Parts: sequence; C-alpha cells; structure tokens
Amino acid sequence: MNDLKTFFWWIFITFTLSCCLLCIEARIRYRNKKGIDQDQEFSNKYKYFGQPIYNHHKRTQGYELLLREFDSQTQCWQLPSDVNNFPLSKIVHTVKKIDPEIIANIKLLSLNMTVSQISDFRATYFFKWILGVINHQQLLIEIDATDLCQSNFVQRHKVLKVLKQIDHSLIKITIENVDSSKKTYRIIKPYLPYTDFLKFDIQSFKKSPSHWIDITLAQWQRFASKEGTVPIVGKVENADHVALADQLNINLRQGYAYGEPKRI
Repeated sequence: MNDLKTFFWWIFITFTLSCCLLCIEARIRYRNKKGIDQDQEFSNKYKYFGQPIYNHHKRTQGYELLLREFDSQTQCWQLPSDVNNFPLSKIVHTVKKIDPEIIANIKLLSLNMTVSQISDFRATYFFKWILGVINHQQLLIEIDATDLCQSNFVQRHKVLKVLKQIDHSLIKITIENVDSSKKTYRIIKPYLPYTDFLKFDIQSFKKSPSHWIDITLAQWQRFASKEGTVPIVGKVENADHVALADQLNINLRQGYAYGEPKRI
C-alpha cells in the first residue's frame, strides 16, 4: 500500500513540475516573440503595396495589400523572404494611412496572413481591430496554399478551427496560389466549406511538355461551386491568361495584366 502511495506521489510531483516548466517556457516564448502586438524594428524596413482586384469589365473591386521589404543593397522594394513573425499591428497602422476615399469606393480589402499568424490566439483581437478600422468594407483574409501545404498537421488543424469560428458575413476567407496538383487539392479539400474564395495561380494551369496538370482549372471550378466558393484568377500577366479567364467565365481577376502593386 505504501509503495502505491509513493508511486502516485511521484506521478503528482512529476506532473506538477512538467506543468510549471511548460508554463515558464511558454511565457519566455511569448515575451520574446515578435508577434501580433509588437511593432519593433519594422517601421522603415517593411511597407505595404496595394494591387487592385478587377472584375471582367476592368472595374476595380478592391485592393490586396502586399508586403514588401526594402533591400538596402539594391535600393528596391521586394518580396520578403520570411514574414511568419511580422507583427499584424503593422497592417492596421498601414490601413489607417490609406486615403479614406479609396476605402470608401472599393468593395473588398484583402490582407495576407500566414498560418503562424492566423493560428495565433491573438488573431481574434486583430480581426476585431481591423474591422473597426475599415468600417463597412468587406474584409478578405488570404492564406497561401503553399504555406498550408508546408505546415504540419497541428498547425493546419488550428487554422481549420479558426475558419469554422469566423463570422463569414464580416470576414471572407481566400486561399491563394492554388495550383493544379493533387497534393494541394488533398490538403485544401477540408477547408473548402469554410472558404469564400479560391485564388488560382493561372500560370500553373498552362500545359507544357514539362508540366503535368493533375486537376484542371475547370475541374477546380466544379469542386468550388459545390461549396459555394467563388473563383479568382491570380497572376494574370498576358492576353492568353485573360482569354482563359474569359473562356471559363471567371469574373474576378488580378495580375500585372490589370495593374501592378503600388504604394497607396
């Protein structure tokens, strides 16, 4: 009997110490993380550029904010190499600087979020914050399909949980850079019921001897229509891309054929 008491006592001690160590480790990680509610050392290095989203009549429907990093060597703004820990508060500061007339005359404002950012427990407060800034305009949150595919099971589960909880009447979800591979379809499929838009990388659907298309853009359209998900074509850069979008009757388009990202 004494041996059993001793055994349970040591289990209790071990469990308590483990919990304490986990709490200490979590607090250290939280304090040191450059996350949603910190905005240190980013002011001059990063800016947001806006790329217009058009319909097939070439009328502006909204803007997507695209993060750019300043390269001191080339003196140019370029795509950042890693933005997983970019503070979301910076997005809010940038939106506040946009001309109110631009916000008032568009239907959509699209913001990119990484898997790390959208699964952060502080993201709920960020959504409330940004909705208060843009007032009555439609907020789109874009998640990169590549980011989802490269994330582990736990991270993808957290994102799915967030998408189920979001009020889709206020916040629309877009999965962007969707390609023609079976892997992408397999990973994205569980998210489709909670996704409002799918943005396709139109260049990945171009047939060539070196590029195999597992799922065509027309097939993707059928999968999306079953869930009520609206298609968007992205990276539209030439007349052939425009013609393909016209042929498939995809209304929303984005790419250099319609407008390049610029400071707004």
